[in-house]
Amino acid sequence: MDDEERLRRARLAAQRLTPQAACSGAEEAARAVIGVQAQDLRAAQLALRSRVPGLTRGDVRAAPLLRTWTVRGTVHLIAVSDRPWLHALLAERNARVFGARFERFGLVDEVNAMRRDAVELCAQRPRDRAALLRALLERGHPSLEQGPINTFVPWLSAQGLIVTDIDGLLHAADPPPRVDHDEALAILADRYCQGYGPCDAADLAKWSSLPITRARRALDAAGPQRDIDAWPTHDPPPCLLLAAFDTLMLGHKTRQPFVAAAHDHHILKGGGMLKPIALLDGVVTGTWSIKNGRPQPAWFAQPAPTAMLDREASDIERFLAS
Repeated sequence: MDDEERLRRARLAAQRLTPQAACSGAEEAARAVIGVQAQDLRAAQLALRSRVPGLTRGDVRAAPLLRTWTVRGTVHLIAVSDRPWLHALLAERNARVFGARFERFGLVDEVNAMRRDAVELCAQRPRDRAALLRALLERGHPSLEQGPINTFVPWLSAQGLIVTDIDGLLHAADPPPRVDHDEALAILADRYCQGYGPCDAADLAKWSSLPITRARRALDAAGPQRDIDAWPTHDPPPCLLLAAFDTLMLGHKTRQPFVAAAHDHHILKGGGMLKPIALLDGVVTGTWSIKNGRPQPAWFAQPAPTAMLDREASDIERFLAS
């Protein structure tokens, strides 16, 4: 087994994408990868399906999960128990970034005036974003244009005032319990190494958006990593259909050794939209989409055998129908 194959197998196991490393439930899967990107709720649920055999959508709804903005300033579906330390580590920076957008829009006073009413309205009952904005308008607040609309809920979330459930409804929330920043950084390093290793500081910085100096400090505090030879080398699943924005494709500085550099443009076309991928023996050889209710692949390299593909496609259909 060469070094590239060993790295590929080790990372698949760390990501809980081999049968031997699979998770027992949705919360465990979310914790294993420190949350799954969740601007597309169906994709987030499918990312959990890939890590939990037999998972249903009902299981996901019943799990203690929430949506909030974490690494890279992007919305993630995370375990409720991970909110305190992720908030301690990332919320202040995210709030500054979102607040700076309102400064560019010239709307700082307006959104500050909306904050209390927004929390009060979501405390009355959970609402989706459109319902919240309508209720704010009824209270005399100004209508927001598309850019500010897309920033308003992330800004509230970064302040610990709002969380979003698995169905996309906004709930009022108290800021989570305080966690020391250095403690949060140590938790991040330990959990990242478990879920994304073998890895280095450049990988952690790319995935988390932390400065490289802090990524190095975090990994130094976590202590020496296991040598690559000490990681599991399970046989990769013969065929995997992973959702858009799966953490396997986002967790490191490059998508190698899963995607050859010459093929990366098939995965990320531009605009930050990372496609669903098809893996054959751990290597990405195509993308896929759902057409007429069934996953349909678009191969750019070796296709998966029909029987293997049918089993995986049928499980996605089972999950979506559950």
